[in-house]
Amino acid sequence: MKPNKTLRWLAAASLAALVGSAPAMAQDYPNKPVKIVVGFAPGGANDIIARLIAQELGTAWGSAVVVENKPGANGAIAFQYVAKSAPDGYTLALGTAGPTTMNQALQKLPFDAIKDFTPIVNLVDAPHALAVNAKLPVNNMKEFVAYAKKANPTLSYSSPGIGNSGHFAMELLKQQTGMDITHVAYKGAAPALNDLIAGHVQAYFTSAAALLPHINTGTIKVLAITSDKRLPQLPNVPTMAEAGFADFEFPVYGGLLGPAGMPAEVVQKINRDSNKALQSPVFLKTLEQNAMVPLGGTPKDFAKFLGDDLQRWTKVVKAGNIKPE
Repeated sequence: MKPNKTLRWLAAASLAALVGSAPAMAQDYPNKPVKIVVGFAPGGANDIIARLIAQELGTAWGSAVVVENKPGANGAIAFQYVAKSAPDGYTLALGTAGPTTMNQALQKLPFDAIKDFTPIVNLVDAPHALAVNAKLPVNNMKEFVAYAKKANPTLSYSSPGIGNSGHFAMELLKQQTGMDITHVAYKGAAPALNDLIAGHVQAYFTSAAALLPHINTGTIKVLAITSDKRLPQLPNVPTMAEAGFADFEFPVYGGLLGPAGMPAEVVQKINRDSNKALQSPVFLKTLEQNAMVPLGGTPKDFAKFLGDDLQRWTKVVKAGNIKPE
């Protein structure tokens, strides 16, 4: 056999072996523990989502699915770790708005949040809510925007840091309404919320779940939520659309991503079993307790969602001339 024919034969044989092994790979997956990496400390919304899906998938597969927390740099440390991992389905990331699309829109990263990852499934939406100090003389969104426009001195709002979801939510609202309100960046969610309650800042856009313990204390007023429908825990709080801001779109998601180049059959298996997990009564009850909403869908759906979200925040960053810390 001539050398060129030999090379062609070897290439064809290798391709056939690869194609033939793909279904077997998916059928055998997982045959060792799967790791879901979270870019934030234990106990927060991201950690809750990761541990919920890990428990459901571990039960479905009869194999260990563990959560590993790698906090730092608004989730970028965890994402860089996953991007450099083997694309075999055994190292996944819990992808949320901060470390993916928002970080990518804000600054140059040591990875590309779109190109260096394989979208698998969008799991949940974690609606945000706009809260104001109880003493602020407003009771709904339109009153708040009108008051912010004429306030002297200018109102201020808190966030857990530049590039955080609460920061971007308020910047989007500013750009859509033309109101003036000053950003005060804190090093964490606790001081950002505490200073709202104390009245040192007047507003705070954060996850609805974080506000639940303070709803009936008389220290804050919640004006609107970012979900499509009202939350059972906040039946009297309107959606942004109901409050007169139908163009305000602010999805805060939690989904599974893997390194770029994962086998399609493995991706489909994780996606299929994750969608089944979203129908679990235990999963749904825990989501409701934490003011989250199940999503689901295909890898293609998630890929389009991420692309659209990156475009949204890139425009906000440019329009607001937002710079990283």
